[in-house]
Amino acid sequence: MSADEDLPIGTRAGMDTSRRTVMVVVAHADDAEIAAGGTIARLSDAGVRVVTAVLSLAETGPSAEQRIADTERAAGLLGYELRWPRGEPALQVSDYGEVALVATLDRLMTEIAPQTVLTHWRGDGHVDHALTGRAVAAALRNHRADLFSLRPAEPRTIATSQFCPTVFVDITDQFKRKAEALEPFTRPRPGFRPVDGAVVQLADRFHGQLSGTEYAEAFALERQHGLGAALPQG
Repeated sequence: MSADEDLPIGTRAGMDTSRRTVMVVVAHADDAEIAAGGTIARLSDAGVRVVTAVLSLAETGPSAEQRIADTERAAGLLGYELRWPRGEPALQVSDYGEVALVATLDRLMTEIAPQTVLTHWRGDGHVDHALTGRAVAAALRNHRADLFSLRPAEPRTIATSQFCPTVFVDITDQFKRKAEALEPFTRPRPGFRPVDGAVVQLADRFHGQLSGTEYAEAFALERQHGLGAALPQG
């Protein structure tokens, strides 16, 4: 088995990875690191361009400045390009308005031209996550890209037990880097519950066990063009 057989479709060997682009669209800073940090690192290591759009930042003042700095640090560690689509991130995803959000994502996809998009599952129990997932799906009507959903980040919701992953990416070699990128988000902050790093590790270990490796991240395939490696590319 080649080292990249479990990467999302559109990023396999035999293709010009220098021209491949994966776009990750998340509601909040830390969402990409929790659900796909290892996959992002692995894609970046393979020469794939990864662009992560963070739609909101529910903080202001020095706290927001620290959050932005933490996200920029994570981007450097994992190897992704960071975008705040409106320049100044909204406090909540709902602040965009759904029509404006779809239009914003449509423009961003036109600019970035991804072959693969990762975003929140539309059944996610977090309202901002579900809204982001719906908006990405709507924006994709104008773009030919494969779509994968991220696992829900909150294990205490019903959505976690309802999510059925169909794609597993081995992140054993990238897990330590993922944990390092996520570490600032695990620190307590006034008004916010920190990310539980132990829960993230347990989820990645669980999905690793399901797929026969030590650590893995899980995704649900929502839309795919072609049959991946089963058909000649062209």
